[in-house]
Amino acid sequence: MPDVQAEIGVKASGVVKPKEEVKYTFNPPPFASAVEWAGAPIGASNSVTRTKGRTKLHDKVVDKTPGKLEKLLASVEGAIRQSQPQNPLRHDVIIHGIRVRAVTNSQHLFDYWMDNWYSVSEWENLTGQKPPAEPKIMVYAFGGVENEEEAAYYSRKQNTIVFFNTSYYGQLKSWVLGAVGRVLAEEFGIHSIHGACVERNKKGILYIAPTGTGKSTSSYGLMGTPGSRFHSDDWVYVRYAYRLKNGNLICPMKITVSGREVAVGFQVYRWLEENRSKTDTEISGMNLKGEMVKAKLANIDFSQPIEAHAYTSEKVFYLRSNLVESFAETAYPILQSKLENCPEVMPAFMEAERETVAGIVNRLQNLEEGELKKYFRSIEPERLSQLVARLYAFDNARAMLDIKKVFGEDRVFSNPMEPVRLANIMLLKRDFNSSDVLLSLPLSLFMAKLLIGETPDKKREIAYNAYRAVDDSEEKAFIDRIELQNGGKLGGSYYDLYTATDGKPDTLYQEFELFRVMHQAAGCYSLNTILQNDKKLKDKREAVLKSHALIAKTLDTQPAELRLTLENYDGFLK
Repeated sequence: MPDVQAEIGVKASGVVKPKEEVKYTFNPPPFASAVEWAGAPIGASNSVTRTKGRTKLHDKVVDKTPGKLEKLLASVEGAIRQSQPQNPLRHDVIIHGIRVRAVTNSQHLFDYWMDNWYSVSEWENLTGQKPPAEPKIMVYAFGGVENEEEAAYYSRKQNTIVFFNTSYYGQLKSWVLGAVGRVLAEEFGIHSIHGACVERNKKGILYIAPTGTGKSTSSYGLMGTPGSRFHSDDWVYVRYAYRLKNGNLICPMKITVSGREVAVGFQVYRWLEENRSKTDTEISGMNLKGEMVKAKLANIDFSQPIEAHAYTSEKVFYLRSNLVESFAETAYPILQSKLENCPEVMPAFMEAERETVAGIVNRLQNLEEGELKKYFRSIEPERLSQLVARLYAFDNARAMLDIKKVFGEDRVFSNPMEPVRLANIMLLKRDFNSSDVLLSLPLSLFMAKLLIGETPDKKREIAYNAYRAVDDSEEKAFIDRIELQNGGKLGGSYYDLYTATDGKPDTLYQEFELFRVMHQAAGCYSLNTILQNDKKLKDKREAVLKSHALIAKTLDTQPAELRLTLENYDGFLK
């Protein structure tokens, strides 16, 4: 029998449930120091990782301690020597034009790394662009390193990430995205955002949200409407573009005046806003295809609004397998995919989830597609119920899912340099203490909500993004100071205080300079996913469909001013 580990049944509070309430279990490790092993069979494979979330020790400010990175790399060198005569696994990928090299002795991390990102040859074939010859970012991930703790480290100065004794892919992926994001913002003026994106009738909608507020439900749900294409599940890159007088676009990267560099990366947007009359100004940048272009300041048509164009990041999506709860039809492709930390379920869970599981199974057995219906009806009902339950019992069970197998090749963005112009930005939240459902956001409120983003369990995330490769404590201390000045009240004045307060961490300033530009480029709204509180709706599924209808109507009409509540939202849909 699988061993019931102490971590099983632990909720967000960190409190371990009594043994009789344990809902799921994982196979025990084959030996005490193992960091990854095979779980109970399901899908194409099922890897169990000892660490199933962020490592207890995580240091994103290695550069503040002289000599620390050198010591870490010495441990890496020792781990590489121990890997002989088998060489450690190495593979380069291209993430939005940035070449990243991973070196690891973890087969699980290596497999997921290969699946998740575009290889050098894939990037070149899809985009027609020549990738950089050498990596900009190095990633080292080694298990079995006896002289090191289970930990994660990041150096911005050296663009280096080091992981020891953990094989959980989610943290590795997020730290790599954060490191790439720092390079893109500071050197190219490109905005890296933790969000999901869908195109509908040639208009893009970007969902920015903390976990548990309906990001995946909203993005996948919009795919049920005509004219939609799936773009991104978890992460997007946004390039801000000015229209030139000849009709072309330029995404500025660097500004020079009389041959002297005056602004680079994220700094270019404010400089252009404040210096439109300067002569002898040259802008270096890229077009939407990523080709280098130049333009004179006089050639920019400032009568046209700045534009936001989103690009996808992942080749194959690393996502939560609990997607089946909201979209049962994803069960088939997920059950053909590689899985991470998919547990076995206990009788207590099956009993507690009987109605939910039965509803999912019923939808699977009555799908319109003949072959899929035949497939699910061929599985004995009790066995199918177990499979379904295993996919969502543990909140952080993951699948490496090729989204084209869900929606089809023609309904998915598969070229990482094919942009979609963003029309709407939707900040999602779930606050059952508020009756507000959908609000248009002026700049001050948009920025205030991003400065303090809260998950449903009140965990705070700056910019709804725990991935950012920054000094979290420094940023948090600054925001705490602003909050104290504002009496703890979130509102437009909160952003005003942020703007007026000196001593902003550079990383926070970078992030919110880019969000300031985003607000100029698209309609910004807040959606509170609480329609299940509407007593006129019969169940949660109807509430979800109503939310999707609100999103679609807002994208189609883009109202400048909007405030919908539980009492009046239905009138907006008529």
